[in-house]
Amino acid sequence: MKVTLKQIAQQAGVSVNTVSLALRNMPNVKKETREEILQIATNLGYFNQSIRNEPQNICLISTGERLQDSYFYMNFYQKILSVAAQYHYTTIIYQISSCDIDPLELRHNFEMNSINGAIILGDSDERIVKKILQTGIPVIGLSTRYFDIPVCTFVEDNLSGIGLAVNYLYRRGFTDIGFIGNPAHSTGFLDRYAGFVASMHRIGLPIREEFQLFDLNEGDEYVTTNLANQLSAMPQLPQAFLCANDNIAIITLKALTTIGLSVPDDVSLIGYDDSMMGKMVTPAITSIDVRCDQQTAACLKKLTEFMRTNTYSVECHRLPVQLVEGESVGFIDTGKATPHNLITI
Repeated sequence: MKVTLKQIAQQAGVSVNTVSLALRNMPNVKKETREEILQIATNLGYFNQSIRNEPQNICLISTGERLQDSYFYMNFYQKILSVAAQYHYTTIIYQISSCDIDPLELRHNFEMNSINGAIILGDSDERIVKKILQTGIPVIGLSTRYFDIPVCTFVEDNLSGIGLAVNYLYRRGFTDIGFIGNPAHSTGFLDRYAGFVASMHRIGLPIREEFQLFDLNEGDEYVTTNLANQLSAMPQLPQAFLCANDNIAIITLKALTTIGLSVPDDVSLIGYDDSMMGKMVTPAITSIDVRCDQQTAACLKKLTEFMRTNTYSVECHRLPVQLVEGESVGFIDTGKATPHNLITI
């Protein structure tokens, strides 16, 4: 006879919903309660039941912060659900923020939910990723990459994306270009700053330290008054700022307005991610579209291939991006010819 969640709930003296949450390692169940439920499930033989005829599911793993990010990661989340459904898979959400997870328990959770593949959305602590890999199911990192972990990843080509932005500004006559965003915030921000440095060097433009604002901490990253104070304290502003994402570009737009400057008349801005929020402000933000639809489609195609063939390979895919023009970049007529070393992407 099949062991049900109701039987486990009756023995544990909790609701069926609590059993379901515990078996899925959700954070809103006390540790002692979860351990008791897992023990009862094991004693009843719940994890030994055949799941051969059950549908295969995909697990989407991320932190609570990213799952609540309606501006960027929610876009990925919605597309993952849609594309997975096209492959006839159900997507189950796991929120994992603590390194205190047992790979064996996690494997039991995956088996209970017929999960045979996982997507880690955005940056996660590498200790957590290692434990997820220990479950033995194929895992793909989406919109992120890892330095020391053998995991297949799909991420936007941030180096080329920033190259497109720098080229665009230079073709419009801009030579004094700054950067706003903390490279330590994420691997994406780090790659975007590295792309800024590489592109400026390659064109031959000076990288001026006073035009870089990347010492913003997590709490102040998106606070208008903090950024306005920093901009006011600068002896001279650059002709344009590259911002690590659209949210920062929007806050920079507000901060510049606060101190009496106009975009793009006084300072031009380019964001990153091509978010809907960036399109809704005035002026609309010129941005780099990371093509989350393309990333998601490629990621799901590879993951389902791993699941279908019972294989796994460590690959790093950098997918192309594109510049989307808004109204936040002006034009400076210098009368100079385009240099031979302008980056072409």
